[in-house]
Amino acid sequence: MLARGGLLSSAARASRRELPLRSPPTMSIPSQAARLVCLLLVFAGLWPAPAAGQDGSDKVTGALYAKRVGDEVRVAIEVEIADGYHIYHRDGELGHPDAAAYPTSVVVAGDGFTFEPVVFPTPHRAEQEGLGTWVWEHTGIVHFYARGAGAEGAELGAIRATAHGQFCDALSCDFFDLELAPEPELAGSSAFAGWDKAFAAAAAQAQADRGPKPETPPAGPQQPLGAFLLAAVLWGLFALVMPCTYPMIPITISFFTKQASARNSSSLGLSFMYGLGIVAIFVLIGLVFGSVIIPFATHPVTNLLIGAVFIVFAFSLFGAFTIEPPRFLLNAAGGASNVGGVLGVFLMGATLAVTSFTCTAPFVGTLLAAGAQGGNLARIAVGMATFGATMAVPFVLLSLVPGKLKSIPRSGEWMHSIKVFLGFVELAAALKFLSNADVVWDWAFLSRELFLFLWFGTFLAAALYLFGVIRLQGDPAEVSPVRMSIGVATLLFAMYCLYGALGNRLDRVMTALAPPYSNTLAGPVDSGASSRALVIKDDYDAARAEALARGVPLLLNFTGHTCVNCRQMELAVFPRPEVQSLLAQMVEARLHTDGRTNLERILELQARFTQSKANPYYLVIDAKTERELSRLDHAVVGDPHEFVEFLQLGLAGAPAD
Repeated sequence: MLARGGLLSSAARASRRELPLRSPPTMSIPSQAARLVCLLLVFAGLWPAPAAGQDGSDKVTGALYAKRVGDEVRVAIEVEIADGYHIYHRDGELGHPDAAAYPTSVVVAGDGFTFEPVVFPTPHRAEQEGLGTWVWEHTGIVHFYARGAGAEGAELGAIRATAHGQFCDALSCDFFDLELAPEPELAGSSAFAGWDKAFAAAAAQAQADRGPKPETPPAGPQQPLGAFLLAAVLWGLFALVMPCTYPMIPITISFFTKQASARNSSSLGLSFMYGLGIVAIFVLIGLVFGSVIIPFATHPVTNLLIGAVFIVFAFSLFGAFTIEPPRFLLNAAGGASNVGGVLGVFLMGATLAVTSFTCTAPFVGTLLAAGAQGGNLARIAVGMATFGATMAVPFVLLSLVPGKLKSIPRSGEWMHSIKVFLGFVELAAALKFLSNADVVWDWAFLSRELFLFLWFGTFLAAALYLFGVIRLQGDPAEVSPVRMSIGVATLLFAMYCLYGALGNRLDRVMTALAPPYSNTLAGPVDSGASSRALVIKDDYDAARAEALARGVPLLLNFTGHTCVNCRQMELAVFPRPEVQSLLAQMVEARLHTDGRTNLERILELQARFTQSKANPYYLVIDAKTERELSRLDHAVVGDPHEFVEFLQLGLAGAPAD
């Protein structure tokens, strides 16, 4: 969450540094690599632990007043916001569609009472400098109102109000949580002064909202498939500059030069078969391993191994050592070149895919893990074909004009810069895989704050490299404008990671990529106020027993510690007031399919209820008969509308007591 005038304005003040024309002396590659490691360790060692008690309770305070007017119960919540601070309006009415704001939620409840939704005060508009957006916000003393009815004998003292949101000044933001009980009625008499005006404004707004609303676009495979294919293209581009790919360049040139001389004709058909061979091998890998990749890729040991592989390849990209493909594969490539014709060209393409697989395995494994959700082999095949085609296109073009490679200006220098920069990206990716294992095993070593701070250090070092401050052997003497521009973008991203490491709310994607907050509730049962949902983790039988005791439906949430989409749903959708009010009427069994607790039982339940391995996957069932009431096997991540409809359908189908 960006405060107005915060991150962007400070980044805009960064001054451009003039670089010397002469190349400074370079250190040896191992020394430079050790220097980078020491730099990151220093970042980690200097990182302070979050201070206790800094909850902002002195910046946002409140009081609750309740009284009866005839048969109606009226509640007023007076919230005082410290000078220089502001809070944001309610969810769905934050202002500009791209506004950077966290909504305020207020809920009133009590045993024996029913209340209508809380009426918010009229907000005022504020511009978000540097973002080109605006938000609705509140400052000073504001009043929230609710009206309802109470059962006979219900005491006003049983009423409670909870408020949650974010308060910000010009530099930073923090979260507040208020839990309020009624004050003496007479002391709060002035709090009801704006009652009639507030409800008149709410009625006018409701009348304006009764017009036809645009329908929510139906969820379908197009959007997630597009994102999946984009990831396949990006991984393919990443794989192109891996060390194992380089030896195939001279082999490709030699082979097609020989073919062009022997055939004395166009090599277009041969080039096409060459690319087809590359694509075919990657598709074959996807079809063979795709159906079993999910349990393999989500296991913490696998995440540790992949993280270690990324670290090894990162230092290889830094130039600390050289990775070469196995000798027998190079010999196979040479043998294929002697076959000639269409078959020889196809084998050459297949050999390139196999040879490069020693370096592309981390990317292929990650891509398979994303594509294999639900066991859809067609989706896997399309993703792997896209990945293979991305790798194949440059080699196909090179095979058409093998002599043109030498005409690329300063190809060694820009390729070297890309290679080193991607080494930093691999270090960041390694931290993500290590974090996955840390979350599953509950080590609490890589906290959210430390993870984001290490990402800040990694991308800061990458930016310094692009600016020419950190130099490695083989770097160009001058820094090009393109490299400088990429360095500025990298520095901005590093500062964004630092912004999140300091405890500020980040965007939905970054929040899901990073580990959970340090103060995330742990343990098998999370229970809060009476208006909040009850969550029982990794224990289906306990959740079912609790739902039976309460006489409510049971929500099955098949999720994963390492599932980014699951985390986005649980962080962005579940806390919304309209969702919480529905979840409070059922018991949630949050079942992690990649954890250690009751894993065999959870996987058996997943197979029985869903016939799928996809995460996230949601069902509402009757706790007594285990009859399905509603199902949501796909979700538009971050969109609450279809999730609300799914919950409402489940509650509507629940048997009456």
